[in-house]
Amino acid sequence: MSASAARASEGAGFPVGRFIRNLLLWMVPLAVAWVLLTPAYNLFLMHAAGNAIRLLEAPNRTTMILHDDDHNALVYRNDLRGDTSTGHVSSIRLTSYHFPVLFTAALFLAVPGLALRQRLEPLGYALLISACFHVVGVVFRLKFIYATQLGAWSAEHYGAFGQNFWGLGRHLLDLPFRFALPLLLWALFFFDRLAPATPDRP
Repeated sequence: MSASAARASEGAGFPVGRFIRNLLLWMVPLAVAWVLLTPAYNLFLMHAAGNAIRLLEAPNRTTMILHDDDHNALVYRNDLRGDTSTGHVSSIRLTSYHFPVLFTAALFLAVPGLALRQRLEPLGYALLISACFHVVGVVFRLKFIYATQLGAWSAEHYGAFGQNFWGLGRHLLDLPFRFALPLLLWALFFFDRLAPATPDRP
């Protein structure tokens, strides 16, 4: 096969080899950036989820405080008193909600044959969608704790529908949706590059 034929063959479909190579090359700098930005993003995520929870409560009862390790949000309710009489009811590991964003960024930046700007623009939209998903995930986690994990208090304040709704939502967001989101977003923005080329008809 001639060199021109080889280039034509490569251009006829998605260059999987180059994509995998780019994916591996991007993972290291993205991992470093994620580690450095995680404390600030966890703070944002805690405040955003706290504001969303307050929209669901009347009156406001929930307070979240970022733990010294910068990864966990401590959850308090001013109408509940635990064993320590502080109102601390649980903790949520915020970092576990957004580490898949590493794969989102790597997938978008690794697409070959596009200028950097053409990859950064859709990546920006994907990260915005991901941030909204993270906030919703933390809210569902917190409501799951309230609805199912506080014994008699949960049974008194949440009926069967509420317990099933927050429980099912939490499990779906925690496992299948969280790990499928990077691939779904990537396919949403780059599906046309994955589809096989069709010959032009005369």
